[in-house]
Formats: sequence, structure tokens, C-alpha cells
Amino acid sequence: MVTILIVDDNEKLRSIFRFILEEYETIEARNGIEAIELYRKYSPDIVLMDILMPEMDGIEATKEILKINPKAKIAAITAYSSKTNEILDAGAKEVLKKPIRKNILIEKMKEYAVNM
Repeated sequence: MVTILIVDDNEKLRSIFRFILEEYETIEARNGIEAIELYRKYSPDIVLMDILMPEMDGIEATKEILKINPKAKIAAITAYSSKTNEILDAGAKEVLKKPIRKNILIEKMKEYAVNM
């Protein structure tokens, strides 16, 4: 089964993403520090990474995860387009804009799952 690490400081959004992605195994992190710890522990297939979070943002977490696994599939998700280039430069495959439509999120995760 494909595992997705959902990283977002907003508990309600994590819950919504978990519900939308119910056909996948999901793990949740509240910030970049937790994301790195959980990535090391579980080696998820896909990371859905928020950019702006407390303690460690998604940009730094993306860099650290890619040090652990340079082939990690990280898709950023944000409402703040001003950080798009920074997260892409850090190694994210793409940036999905919040709010994201359910069908688009499912489609994107399927694309990543198929290309594993």
C-alpha cells in the first residue's frame, strides 16, 4: 500500500486530506521537525508538504528529507504563492495551491503512486 506523509500545522486540513486520501495509508506531522522524524521512521512513498509552519517550515524540511532520500517525492501545498520558487528550489516536485479540489489532490497522488 502507498503511504503518504501529510505535513500541515492545521489539524482540520490534515483531517480533510486524510479523509480525501482514505484509499492510502496516511501519517501526519504538524511541522517540519515531525515530518523529518516520521520520514526517517516510516519512509513514506509521498510527502504532501505545507510550506509555512511553526518550528521548521516546509522548505527546510524538504531539504532535510531529500538528504535522507534524494529520490523522495515531495509535493508542496500552500496558499502562499510567494514561496513557490523557494520550495521548488529546495527540491519539491511541484506546488499545489490551497484550497485544492478533492479530485485534483486525488489525481496528483495517483500520478505519484503510479510513478514509484
